[in-house]
Amino acid sequence: MLKHFSYGLSTALLGAAVVMVQPQVAAALTVGEIQSIAKEITVKIEGPGDPGSGVIIAREGNSYYVLTAYHVVEHIGSGDGADVKTHDEEYHPLDISSIKKLPDDVDLAVIKFASDRPYSVATLSNFNYRLYKNRDYSSNAASASRQSAVEEEPFIFISGWPLLEESLLVVNPGILFDNSAAAISHPLVGSQGYELVYTNLSHPGMSGGPVLDPGGRVIGIHGRADGKHVKENDEIVGEFLAEVGSVRVKVGLSLGIEIQTFLRWASQQGMSDKFRVENSPPPPLPNIEISSWQPPVSTPDRDNPLHWIDRGNQLWRLKRMSEALSAFDRAIDLKPDFYLAWFAKGFALGFDRQYAAALRACNRAINLKSDYYDAWYCKAGALLELRQFDAALVALNRALRLQPKNSANWALQGELRFGLGQYRGALESFDKAIEIRRSQGLPSKALLWNNRGFVLFKLQRYSEALASYDRTVELDPKYVSAWNNRGLTLHALGRYPEALASFERAIELDPNYQAAIENRDELLRQAP
Repeated sequence: MLKHFSYGLSTALLGAAVVMVQPQVAAALTVGEIQSIAKEITVKIEGPGDPGSGVIIAREGNSYYVLTAYHVVEHIGSGDGADVKTHDEEYHPLDISSIKKLPDDVDLAVIKFASDRPYSVATLSNFNYRLYKNRDYSSNAASASRQSAVEEEPFIFISGWPLLEESLLVVNPGILFDNSAAAISHPLVGSQGYELVYTNLSHPGMSGGPVLDPGGRVIGIHGRADGKHVKENDEIVGEFLAEVGSVRVKVGLSLGIEIQTFLRWASQQGMSDKFRVENSPPPPLPNIEISSWQPPVSTPDRDNPLHWIDRGNQLWRLKRMSEALSAFDRAIDLKPDFYLAWFAKGFALGFDRQYAAALRACNRAINLKSDYYDAWYCKAGALLELRQFDAALVALNRALRLQPKNSANWALQGELRFGLGQYRGALESFDKAIEIRRSQGLPSKALLWNNRGFVLFKLQRYSEALASYDRTVELDPKYVSAWNNRGLTLHALGRYPEALASFERAIELDPNYQAAIENRDELLRQAP
């Protein structure tokens, strides 16, 4: 009997595990080479308000196309002057009439400038990062731990012009954690397209700059950072994402928009032939020393807990966890009942895989502020990693009532429902996640369709499951586990030659993929 089904479940809420299933074949560049590429393609955009960054993505004759975050150029009007500054210190008038905003609320725009000088053009990467843990909800904790022991951290770089020093172009390394925005709380994160989540430190002025992989290829556009708006009296007045504005304390990670979101729109505009696009996996990059560059904190007063929260958030992202925890504890010492300090500590502990400690800290934040979405989300993540799935679902449902517009939350609800045997509810959750993405104008996610498929398989709705897997491999033709799952579904439908072809495709993509090998061999043994 065929039984080796492959569950591709999404990123955990805390401490994201990364499983790269596709072979890496390209040669890696050195950090210096990546920085040189970034310097050549990153531009500074200066107009009304604070300047921002952008990346040169195409050239037609003397016209250069630049991709940036829309909020960098949204206040440039017909009567305003604006310039694009290239790496050679040359200023080029921005063609105001050329500004094209992407539809819906997606925070991207294309602009143009003219020059007869030869400038480098970025290579875009359409590679599908699958940043999730293959979680087997039916196994015991020890087994699950063994299954997910092999992890990789994909290093990426962001490039831009921070306001703190106008002559400084920062090319800052970090780690890509997520591409579903599962770890971000802001209600606008999905509708604006911000789904790349990473540890790279950023600063106002870097919005619109490129996010690059170890091959120097653009995988996204940077533009946001998770945090809080704070009044002068230290009252927290709301969430923020923008890298501009009043006093802001960063608690969380930096965010970008996947290049696939732009390429999907560009294809609809008949613009695809303008760009240099690659689909191959990112080249390997050995562990590197994370840059020590740190932007200034928003609150310089060392007797203010906000100073230490902001500093602690920077330190854990630089992999200086012991110093980060000391900073959070200093904030708590200054203000023991400050829920934000407890949450910040719990969030960082979760990414450091100290899940029991994270749970205690996030529970403390909830006790101090019972309607705090971030803390409920943090609690759900910690409980998930501690394999307390019932309690994790309860916490997640509380978070969802407070913030229902992030598709990643519904996707995780589907996983937990599936793990608890609530299959019809799981299907409703995945369908809700898919519909939210559709309504927000965001690209379909192969992971969602794969997960929807295995719920339908469990419900013995095999034809519908096959349709979901067909959609999965249409979106991501190199999705190994989806080909294996598709083979199992075809087998259940009695379509054995097609099932064998699916298993063979999975093995072709990954010759060491044991589930597909065993399923293929078992099918061949069953053949007359």
